[in-house]
Amino acid sequence: MSEEFKSIVDSSYDNGKPLWIYTSDYIYGIVPTAGDKWIEVSYTFEDSDDPLMKGEKGADFAYQLMMEEISKGVTFYVEDLKVPLLKEFAGGTGKSDSDLITAVIEELITNTSKYTSNTDFLIKSKDELDKLKQKV
Repeated sequence: MSEEFKSIVDSSYDNGKPLWIYTSDYIYGIVPTAGDKWIEVSYTFEDSDDPLMKGEKGADFAYQLMMEEISKGVTFYVEDLKVPLLKEFAGGTGKSDSDLITAVIEELITNTSKYTSNTDFLIKSKDELDKLKQKV
């Protein structure tokens, strides 16, 4: 199972910039595919039966899932994450679908310190993907 996850990680930049978040308990990703689809991925460390969950989603639903993960999942680990500020940014972009997801990912990666003092939960470039693969 971890080989499938590593394969997803390795190809995650093939169609654009993904969002990869990692905590002490799990890894979460939203990965662009060809077209207006995204793959939502989670790998839970303590779930030995089926640690990998993945599914292809349309852009609108993928955006909702990504923002839910950021606002409800990540905030448990990153207590000072300013989710309302990120949502305000997203609302002000005037973008939709994959363009909106891409804009939010770019904003969070480029301006992490604007949203939190903790930067140890986010993969910011393709060069950092080994951090994810070493965890599984």
